[in-house]
Amino acid sequence: MVFTDPCFGIYKYLAISYFCVPSGIREYLLNDGTVIHIHSANYGRTDSSMCSTGRPPAQLAKIDCYALNSQTVVASGCEGKSSCSILASNSVFSDPCFGTFKYLYISYSCVSKCKCYCTEQ
Repeated sequence: MVFTDPCFGIYKYLAISYFCVPSGIREYLLNDGTVIHIHSANYGRTDSSMCSTGRPPAQLAKIDCYALNSQTVVASGCEGKSSCSILASNSVFSDPCFGTFKYLYISYSCVSKCKCYCTEQ
């Protein structure tokens, strides 16, 4: 497989998850719409220009700001659902960096919701 470089100059990695279906098992998939799959999430600030309009520079300077519960909160509210809403606020995620203007970044995809039926052969 060949991949393009989506972010020049930034370290990248490839994570692959798989499982082996024992021989003699056949999967039957029934498509039933799409649902949200959360790849990553962060409430905080990792970029000084994102959501910066009208903000004083002091509120944008800290760019290593991560709420440690971001992935858990977003996944519990959105994973496997057809739609969701998460409030981007300190009351939901706590305040990972006092005095910094924060935003919620979510990387997600919409995937087929399917029911898998396996039968021995």
